[in-house]
Amino acid sequence: MERSDQGRDINVLDGVALVMGPAIASVQMLRVIRSGLSPTGWIMVWLTFSCVALTAAGPFIFLARLYSRRLPGYPRIGDWLWALLGLPWVITAIIESVVPGEDPRHTPLFATTLTISLALSCLVALVVVWGTWVMVPPEQAARIEGAPWTNRVGLIPAIAWPIQCGLGLVVLS
Repeated sequence: MERSDQGRDINVLDGVALVMGPAIASVQMLRVIRSGLSPTGWIMVWLTFSCVALTAAGPFIFLARLYSRRLPGYPRIGDWLWALLGLPWVITAIIESVVPGEDPRHTPLFATTLTISLALSCLVALVVVWGTWVMVPPEQAARIEGAPWTNRVGLIPAIAWPIQCGLGLVVLS
């Protein structure tokens, strides 16, 4: 197999799926952006937007690669974790778009769904990361070489799971 056939390169469908992340982040951040913000507030909004966009792209990348390319060895742990951590953002974006006119952060369904789903996904990410890379010999933990880019990118939000909790607090505040 050639390198591009192994899923290590980004393709057009991956790019389309990556665009879905910023779309979800836009829905999440719309009401925050419309409020009056200081320059420091804008920096915080853009950092939050970037992190939510990266994380929310996970489920779309996962589905696009799972059903379109049929790659050998796909999905790996990073792919699963990326999809899992992005799912709360996708679900709450749907809730936010369904609740017209109200601030969804004050809607109990939105706040409860975001809080519980983020807590559960971060807990699962912590358990998987701990069991896969911390409690094993270093040789076994170093086996991510040669993995598709999605596995490596997916490991970033999984390892930095506390940032997801902080993003939830920013969106809810």
